[in-house]
Amino acid sequence: MEVFVERSNDKVFFTIHGEIDTRSGIELSERFREVVENEDIYHVYLDFEDVYNITSAGIGKILKLFKYLNSKGGSITIRGISPNLRLLFKEIHLDKIIPIEEKA
Repeated sequence: MEVFVERSNDKVFFTIHGEIDTRSGIELSERFREVVENEDIYHVYLDFEDVYNITSAGIGKILKLFKYLNSKGGSITIRGISPNLRLLFKEIHLDKIIPIEEKA
């Protein structure tokens, strides 16, 4: 997994390539921790267009970040998602919790 991070004011944009499994979920958790430690960040955007698989460990990391941001009035939005992940997110109703936008 590769993670690219870009910050703009109170927003952080994550572009992720590869598979998010238990091992790479640890790296993702570290990157998310940077968001939690910075009180000025309120909105996180995840680009999953090049993520072909995510395990429950990765989903757990996303939900933990969602809960934190939601508690302080922030948000997570998924911008761009692979067909495999779109199907998975619909099956587990994650798309009802975290908005999914088509990538422009």
